[in-house]
Amino acid sequence: MAILVVMSLGLGAVENVGGLFDIGVSGRALGLGGAFTALADDEGAVFHNPAGMSWYTGIGLSSLFVRQFGGVSYGSITLAVPYAGLALSFLDSGAIATTDGATRYASQGVVAGVGVSVGPLGIGTRLRVFRLSSPTSGLGWSIDPAILVAAKGVRVGLLYEGAFASPVEYESGTKEDWPQSLRLGAAVTLAPVQGVHWSAAFEAAGLFSGLARLAFGVETWIGGLGARVGYDGTGPTFGLSLRFSTLQFDWAYASRDDLGDSHRISLSLRF
Repeated sequence: MAILVVMSLGLGAVENVGGLFDIGVSGRALGLGGAFTALADDEGAVFHNPAGMSWYTGIGLSSLFVRQFGGVSYGSITLAVPYAGLALSFLDSGAIATTDGATRYASQGVVAGVGVSVGPLGIGTRLRVFRLSSPTSGLGWSIDPAILVAAKGVRVGLLYEGAFASPVEYESGTKEDWPQSLRLGAAVTLAPVQGVHWSAAFEAAGLFSGLARLAFGVETWIGGLGARVGYDGTGPTFGLSLRFSTLQFDWAYASRDDLGDSHRISLSLRF
């Protein structure tokens, strides 16, 4: 099962740069099916659309832990301040038994995002650094520009992944290019009465890469209680949130017929 899980994440080969950054850093975004490029209104903007950092206020610290489909552990921690943020993440398969003995896949990532705004237009950029530490070693980086237009409850976001990059160079001497693709998202937020908010988000990811997928999600907040449902291009996702004055708890769930369930938990502190 562990080998199947690793392959499902795009990590079936020892040398693969994509899988670590496919999960994200936000339980809320995962519950929305990953359709967060246009919403990008909390710490998750550091990863999903750094242009959203243009309007971020205060200081936020967010953590995420995933037991991905029963086989792979993933964790991240994100620090956000006005206009900028930093996220650190890891992915670890644990020991995998093979006919040649045990093996292990482990990689780490750094994501830094900055954003500034001119009126309703936010402009940002995201730096991703990928490091493979087991079963071999590799290192590379990518710079991904982004924009976000936010006006009167309507938001449209664009992220160009792999726009400027240094290929991942592995210990074996081989190199792997970062995949180039576009993420395009749109979202609408309504507040029919005080304390109640509705949001609907849509996203097309992997455009022009040959691996395009569609994702969407719907979210509602009533006071400090949030609920969401989405589709991530492969299957349904669900999420719940509890928000207090400085603390927010997010839980997300994804189900797959072939791989089983994935539970994702994040905790955020805001000052």
